[in-house]
Amino acid sequence: MARSMHVIYLHSLAGNPGLSPALEQLTASGIEVVAPTLPGFDGTSGWEPPHDHLTWLTRVWDVLDSTGALPCPVIGASIGGMFAAELAIFRPESVTALSLLAPLGIWAGESPAADPYALPGAQRLPLLFASEVPQAFEDQYAAFGEGGDVARYLAQVAGASLVWPIPDRDLDTRIHRIRQRNRILWGGRDRIAPVEVAMRWSSVSEPTIIESAGHLLEWDEPDAVGGALLEFLDEERQRPAV
Repeated sequence: MARSMHVIYLHSLAGNPGLSPALEQLTASGIEVVAPTLPGFDGTSGWEPPHDHLTWLTRVWDVLDSTGALPCPVIGASIGGMFAAELAIFRPESVTALSLLAPLGIWAGESPAADPYALPGAQRLPLLFASEVPQAFEDQYAAFGEGGDVARYLAQVAGASLVWPIPDRDLDTRIHRIRQRNRILWGGRDRIAPVEVAMRWSSVSEPTIIESAGHLLEWDEPDAVGGALLEFLDEERQRPAV
């Protein structure tokens, strides 16, 4: 018999505007999605970005611990994927299964990666997608009303503090320690972390490439991503509870 399930979702560089249509497929199937906002993306007064990766990790872990949801499966996208992978590496008892959507943290200097922070603000967001910004994404930010522009600005500032000038956190020196059952998905048209970077994760598991998707693949191709996540998590909730 399938067990009830909740998962943690860690959002991308674009912030936490709400659940993508891909994640809504999970909730429709009875999986609870706990989606906390990462430090710096929520507009906390006086927040300053940490100057080192370890402090970033511990602040993210504080947020995750405050949800009371761990241990559970963890899904992470973009920078959220980086933090999800680090959680699985350093606190393996907290992560029962791991799904990564184009995680950052590994740099392939030979790949033609785009730098969104080298562009004017209006030109940054489209780089995260295969082409145009999906309407579902625009609609989620529109729900903030007048606060939508502020939320986007905060996401840009916090995101830049994590990945500028390059999104390299030496994660490739640690990913061999990921022991959890896992699934890695990547957009074939990712301009932030090109497919060459995906191949650096093949020691963990072979990434599934969704050819028509960009960096935020759960927004570009929600049916494909939602279906893959649901298949992965359905297998997980069929497993006997330990």
